[in-house]
Amino acid sequence: MGTIIQPEHIEEVWKSMIMLDEQESMSIVDKLEEEQPALLEYLMTPPEEFTEAESENLMYAGIVVWRTFDKYGSELRLVTEDEIYEIEDANIEVMEKLEGESAGDGIAMIERMLDSYPQPHVLASIAEILLVEDEELDPEDDISDQARGTMMLILKTFLDAMIKAEKN
Repeated sequence: MGTIIQPEHIEEVWKSMIMLDEQESMSIVDKLEEEQPALLEYLMTPPEEFTEAESENLMYAGIVVWRTFDKYGSELRLVTEDEIYEIEDANIEVMEKLEGESAGDGIAMIERMLDSYPQPHVLASIAEILLVEDEELDPEDDISDQARGTMMLILKTFLDAMIKAEKN
């Protein structure tokens, strides 16, 4: 396992991404496409039921996660599409187990997962991004509860694939 990315690193990347113009943002997407084409493809194919705002939020959050990993994490080998979907299947199994738990047991299970997770701060940031509702958002930009769960699955799979691909 590589370096544990700290909360301040995630926040610094998040804030720097907000300041980018469209051309700078596209160059980051181009770099992701060049270095990890399967991961970009995974981000760019959200479920059909996602609204445009949900798809954009998923893409943006994924880019922030990758950019944070790229800047502060370990070097990665190329991730394959097969690896991504194998990881996704495992994550779906975990989510199905959580569905059967009471709220308290589910939270305890998530806390145990965070305690043993290789990048706990990145995973916690993803959860925070998806679970905190922004009162200032235009209602059109709202993320449905169903989309939040699906986005968590996709972003955790995305992160798990990068962790698995760490070279050190």
